[in-house]
Amino acid sequence: MTGPARLTAAWRRTGPASLREHLDIYGPLPRRPGVLADAVTEAGLTGRGGAGFPTGTKMHAVAKGRGPAVVVANGMEGEPASAKDHALLARSPHLVLDGAVLAAEAVRADVVHMCLPRTSAGLADQVRAAIADRQRFGLGGPSIQMHDVPHHYVSSEETALVRWLNGGEARPTGGLTRPYERGVRRRPTLVDNVETLAQIALIARFGPSWFRQVGLPDDPGTMLATISGAVARPGVYEIALGTPIGDLLAVGQGRPDVTAVLVGGYFGTWHALPDVEALLMSARLRGRIW
Repeated sequence: MTGPARLTAAWRRTGPASLREHLDIYGPLPRRPGVLADAVTEAGLTGRGGAGFPTGTKMHAVAKGRGPAVVVANGMEGEPASAKDHALLARSPHLVLDGAVLAAEAVRADVVHMCLPRTSAGLADQVRAAIADRQRFGLGGPSIQMHDVPHHYVSSEETALVRWLNGGEARPTGGLTRPYERGVRRRPTLVDNVETLAQIALIARFGPSWFRQVGLPDDPGTMLATISGAVARPGVYEIALGTPIGDLLAVGQGRPDVTAVLVGGYFGTWHALPDVEALLMSARLRGRIW
């Protein structure tokens, strides 16, 4: 970890943080559904799944839809080079669940679909246990349903998840209708990456100004970045947006003979290291260095 410990404040070396540990660190769940979308917009949060779309804009669009909405928590992490969503769910499942519940209340959704890859059965069991803990504690909120989705590259795309939840294949639809208009069961649907939802939980607790204390003016906050390959300390790190790639490689202790880096995962681009050392990390770079 490098930079401010926000998403990672409750991370333990082994196993997930318990509900009690989570609440001791972050405090109780704030319930102000009428103002949350505005707060997320003011904070400038963008999606942490790779597209970088303004999260508040998506929330407002879903909230304006007709009838009860649906929230889909996307933990599929289809990019093979990325491990951030798995690490977040394995260590701080309650922060993700907080964000999913708060987002659902803000857009008037009565159900949250938590989608995880079928290949991560152990992780799904941990998240199910966290949901059960919340039910025993009486936290309330919308129904949270777990789904083990077929795991391949395109199954993490938002329309692929909606299609699968509607009984089809986990493949993008390619149509013009977006989930916020007509998604799961033809209802307005908010599909957000699990890290995005965890960031929503932080904004709800601490506010937009706090969120903007780190990062860039037009890309504020922190993000989780995966470092792998020719480094002594591979792993997932929380960084402030705007951290130079060279600084991130230094944290991962890149080998002296490294001459090139792959930025953005397998569908990213190889760059000569001197050309990108000063490049600032952003949510749009998809948070993966190889």
